[in-house]
Amino acid sequence: MFIHKNSPGHFLNFVLKGKAPIILIPGISNKWGFLKHLGDRISLKGHPVYVASKLQFNFFDIPTSAKIIREIIDKNNLEKAIIIGHSKGGLIGKYLLIHENKDNKIKGLIAIATPFSGSTLAKIFSRKSHGELAPESKIIQELDSQKEVNSKIVSIMPQFDNHVWSEKGSFLEGALNIRVPIKGHHKIVFDKDVIKKIVDLIENK
Repeated sequence: MFIHKNSPGHFLNFVLKGKAPIILIPGISNKWGFLKHLGDRISLKGHPVYVASKLQFNFFDIPTSAKIIREIIDKNNLEKAIIIGHSKGGLIGKYLLIHENKDNKIKGLIAIATPFSGSTLAKIFSRKSHGELAPESKIIQELDSQKEVNSKIVSIMPQFDNHVWSEKGSFLEGALNIRVPIKGHHKIVFDKDVIKKIVDLIENK
């Protein structure tokens, strides 16, 4: 059962004690429903699952998106939250760890096919929000330079990523890097073994 946590103050009485709250962040051009199947699997383990419908198609800049996620944490008084972000969602998650986690409300980040070093593919799009993902963009350079939070991040990456075009791909120094035998930037999110790995990471984190 997937729970769409959309209104402030909503809570689930059946959530098992000690189960970390999970916040799902999709990539650019995707609404929260793109990760619904993953939320379904996680919620069956008793974790409250939160989504940010306010992000819409995730075209906001990364700092603005991070504030939207932080609002969810504050309004629902979440503790030890785990962020799961696909693609740009992982960048938003790292920004949160750096700039919006002084009170340690966020326990960690599981990033899926995230362009931590940017993607040269972003240059072919005219939309400003895509340009933010280019390797030379200011926000990518800033996030890359902030390595102190990397130990709180798990980076799951496909064997071949048709969207993350950079020398390092989704590899993140100091993080737990997991490469899986999947080909495809979006396909990785729907792979049964990857979903099981994510659930196991949450349960043992």
